[in-house]
Amino acid sequence: MGRHPTRVSRFDAAYRGPRWRDPYHCEWACVVGDRVRRLRNGRGLSLAELAGLVDKPEGGSYSPGYFSRLERGWASAPLYVYLALAAVLEVEPGRLMGSDDAQKPITEAEMTLVRFTREVKLAPHEALARLATR
Repeated sequence: MGRHPTRVSRFDAAYRGPRWRDPYHCEWACVVGDRVRRLRNGRGLSLAELAGLVDKPEGGSYSPGYFSRLERGWASAPLYVYLALAAVLEVEPGRLMGSDDAQKPITEAEMTLVRFTREVKLAPHEALARLATR
């Protein structure tokens, strides 16, 4: 008598049932990692350049692969690493690790202002400057 086939493999394309949770993947780390990636790209830094700017407390620096895993949510770091990242990326630590502004509700009046500035192709800071001079 042989064993019955188990169908828990990730590589079994026909199996669509539940999978075991991967212990190395963290949803919170994905959110923060995505913010780190956007801020890093906005400053024109490569992963290697970022790794060279963030020093380990015991000396040396982190590898670019470590920050790649952080950005994708496949690793989590101690708090001091996130604080060092916030300092290098020149943002407040709360902005890096806090709640996502995109999830906050927008009022109809705020959305009307956004639509208007987009329609007249006016930058937000220009619209505010015009309103302040009146």
